[in-house]
Amino acid sequence: MRTKRQPVRQSIWENRFGYLPAALSVGIGLLLAGLAALSGLLLLSDLSERISALLLGLLLFCSGYSMGRFAGFHRRRKGWLTGLCCGLLLCGILLAVGLFWQGTAGSPVRLLLICGGSIWGGISGVNAPHKKPPK
Repeated sequence: MRTKRQPVRQSIWENRFGYLPAALSVGIGLLLAGLAALSGLLLLSDLSERISALLLGLLLFCSGYSMGRFAGFHRRRKGWLTGLCCGLLLCGILLAVGLFWQGTAGSPVRLLLICGGSIWGGISGVNAPHKKPPK
């Protein structure tokens, strides 16, 4: 009598879209921390609207970059596609929150900043050196 061996369980990094919740927590965490720091900066100083929009754009780019780099570093394959999926997910969540909260969809510049940063982060995460080689 032969027994069936249970299939090997896949890691979340090998799953098609299983890595997105972990990467999303990194992106949203950095975005919330940056927004808290930016709001504190705006309370303490009198910055113009242009400077605050520039800082917010930089924050969106860095959030997308860190999200894509985290996913690409752990996933180790298809960096641009991994980054694009991460960026589109973050943009979708920000779009839904913006529609619910303010009733506006935002600008396409936001989409370009987040997706550009996350694609760049995904590619750099895949190419980043590891201390231990993958199995």
